[in-house]
Amino acid sequence: MLKPEVIKALESLLADTAVVYYKTHGFHWNVESADFYGLHIMFEKFYNEIWESLDELAERLRAIGGKAPPSLRALLERATLSETETTPTDASMIEILKNDYQALAQKTREVAAFAKSQGDEVTENMLIDKATSLEKATWMLRSTLRY
Repeated sequence: MLKPEVIKALESLLADTAVVYYKTHGFHWNVESADFYGLHIMFEKFYNEIWESLDELAERLRAIGGKAPPSLRALLERATLSETETTPTDASMIEILKNDYQALAQKTREVAAFAKSQGDEVTENMLIDKATSLEKATWMLRSTLRY
């Protein structure tokens, strides 16, 4: 069931998901704030969900005849989202993650629509569920910024 164009789209989505995973986990490790505990726990919840998503995306790639990129370098070559090279303030962390989760949700919806157009409803359905989770995380981050 080789689907080369869907495979390419999923590789890029996997790469962006990996960037957001590591960024979320890094912020979890490095957050300093009056609301340290709340942010620390929220980031942990988010990176755990993203980790599961990474595994499901990689396994879907395998199921349709592709392979997950074999190294971090290969993964990052496929990413469109950028890494964070510094440790930002807590408010900046939230803003960065809000933007990344929003972008990842949008890309997930786009890849879902593309998979559907290629006759791959299984990938489409999987990605709709992921977009829902990403949109919820975006809402939580956006709401956190308001205070």
